[in-house]
Amino acid sequence: MTENELTSFDLAELDHDGLSGTVADFSTRCMALLIDAVFLACLVGFTLFLFVRAGMVVPPADWHSLLYLLIGSMSLLLVWPLFLTAFYFIVLHSFGGQTLGKVFMGIMVVSDQGSMLSFGASFLRLVGYFLSTVPLGVGFLWAAVDKQHSAWHDKLACSRVIYL
Repeated sequence: MTENELTSFDLAELDHDGLSGTVADFSTRCMALLIDAVFLACLVGFTLFLFVRAGMVVPPADWHSLLYLLIGSMSLLLVWPLFLTAFYFIVLHSFGGQTLGKVFMGIMVVSDQGSMLSFGASFLRLVGYFLSTVPLGVGFLWAAVDKQHSAWHDKLACSRVIYL
């Protein structure tokens, strides 16, 4: 047998090398995302509470200071959750392939080749999260009808979610 010819037995052995497990189903992925959403909401709420308390240590002296405090607080309310969410997903998907929700559900994100995601692929996956959300979450629901259970963000980042 030549080098390029593989039997079905050889293909089965190759499938278990590295990180190429069974593709996770839609319900498991949804539960992991729900766990991540609850965790992030609590984390964002707690850190925003700390920021607001720190800002109230010295009350504003005049209306200009109050205006700057309000503008800063509104900016923080808009930017901080996005930054924390981006940091959470990009870092955890790049270094380990699992978020807190994925750890609890026993799944992880890998590239289509079965290796860990690069930082760039993790960033693309996050961009795909936002693109999947825009049309009323259809990009996430796509994983329910796709044969490989791939959502739009999986297709964009060339990734897949597997069971451990």
